[in-house]
This record gives sequence, structure tokens and C-alpha cells, in this order.
Amino acid sequence: MKKILLPLTIALTLGAGSASAATAGPSSFNVKVTLTPSCSITLAPADVVFTYASFQGGSSTATGGGFKVKCTNGLSYTVGLDATTGTVIGLNYSLTAPAGTQTGSGADQDLTIGGTMAAGQSGTCAGPAACTGSDIRTVTITY
Repeated sequence: MKKILLPLTIALTLGAGSASAATAGPSSFNVKVTLTPSCSITLAPADVVFTYASFQGGSSTATGGGFKVKCTNGLSYTVGLDATTGTVIGLNYSLTAPAGTQTGSGADQDLTIGGTMAAGQSGTCAGPAACTGSDIRTVTITY
């Protein structure tokens, strides 16, 4: 802990109401700070997007999913999802949150939610045109 030394001026009252100033030697005091650490999502996650053709031979990797988190410098945090698997229009998918413990830097940090969809799935689509669907997931920052 560093101490700051400042000269201190004290006014004294002498005798019958006469005053004069005197200087005392350096005096030390502590500057105390209480910091409440925090984290926030400063840019909401972008949609996690899959492009898939029924019965395709290889798995599909999602695009998107990027977001930004700002946490107090040195603060450890983890990223979690309310669910890591789901089904949209008959297609099963898996999601991955950033792995392990992250450490705040005091600045925005770029993170990504990843996703994969297994090969060989049929899906559910009634027409000849492409079908779309969506599922809402929640990301949680724990610190």
C-alpha cells in the first residue's frame, strides 16, 4: 500500500483571540477504495446460423454467434448457455459456449457461440422452397 505525504497547515488560537498559522510536519493518511467488480454483455450475441440441405453428407458448422463482454480487469468469469442442444424444423443442433474460465481485461472482449449440425438429417419442410425456423437460447455470464 502506498502512502501519500502532504504538508498539513493548522490554525492555532493564541492568547486573547490573536491567531497565527503554524506548520506541522508531514502527516500520513490512507486513500481507501472499495471496488465492486462487474461484467456486462456490451454487444448481444449475433444469431447462430446454419445452412443445411436434407440428408447432406457432412456436418454443418454455424456462422455468427459473436458477442462482446466487458468485465473488471482481472475478474474471472464463465460463459454458459441455457441449453447446448435443440431441434429446429426437425434438425438437431449442438451449441458450444466459450470454454473454461475467461479473465476480464477492463475492455470489450470478443467471444463466439459455436454450433454444429450432424450430417444425414432429413428435417421438416412442406414445400419445394427452402424452409426456415428459429429457437431462442440464453447466454449467461457468471462471475
